[in-house]
Amino acid sequence: MRKNAEVKHLLDDPAWHALIGPLVPFATGVGAARRVSSEHSFFSALEPGSDAGVAAGDLGAIVEPGGRGVFVGVDIVVPPGFDEIGRGVALQMVLVDHDSLGSTAASVRHRNQESGAPPLELVELEAADVADMLALIDNARPGPFLARTIELGTYIGIRVDEVLVAMAGERLRLPGYVEISAVSTHESQRRRGLASLVVAEVATRALARGDTPFLHVVETNVTAIPVYERLGFRLRRTVEFVAYTRAIGEVGPS
Repeated sequence: MRKNAEVKHLLDDPAWHALIGPLVPFATGVGAARRVSSEHSFFSALEPGSDAGVAAGDLGAIVEPGGRGVFVGVDIVVPPGFDEIGRGVALQMVLVDHDSLGSTAASVRHRNQESGAPPLELVELEAADVADMLALIDNARPGPFLARTIELGTYIGIRVDEVLVAMAGERLRLPGYVEISAVSTHESQRRRGLASLVVAEVATRALARGDTPFLHVVETNVTAIPVYERLGFRLRRTVEFVAYTRAIGEVGPS
């Protein structure tokens, strides 16, 4: 939950607006609390401005003792009965310059052609590709990705010699916005611009649907940030990612 009850923008509480919006089919909820299916991701959310005790009780109804989750947003306070086990800050970047998507992708393809490498083919990934996706995640380590995360949105990949070497896809979807996530490039294929290609394709498809792409990147990732800036993403604000676990015992007001 947030210290400040006022919601200034949907993206200040992206998980809440996703879990009461487009991701409802993947969500469980009671009162002021929501969580995504543990087979798909780790996100949960509390209604902005909700009473701390009530929110804790509602979250306790859907998170088992010892269970874990992740909040994302601004000024996050873990409710009573739950223990914070990790907190990090990320840059929230929103696509502003749409024209840069096409020009950057074209530049990557041109460099690839000049190098004499085979043409790069973008493919939409499906359930049959999950094992390869998990192998790429294990190599690139962009963040949590589960066997059913692919069901949350569209995922695009690139294969080289039949091996999946790059991908990106959609995770949090909320009204008018979609988060680009799981941006991964195999260590053997870096510095070729493959991440730019897959992100550009996912973002272009989102724009065609009328959604504005956004993403989160840790501020220490000095390699990725310039890539996103060249694609037209701009810093909106910083947000927190807070991991928690439910304590053993009662939650909510005593």
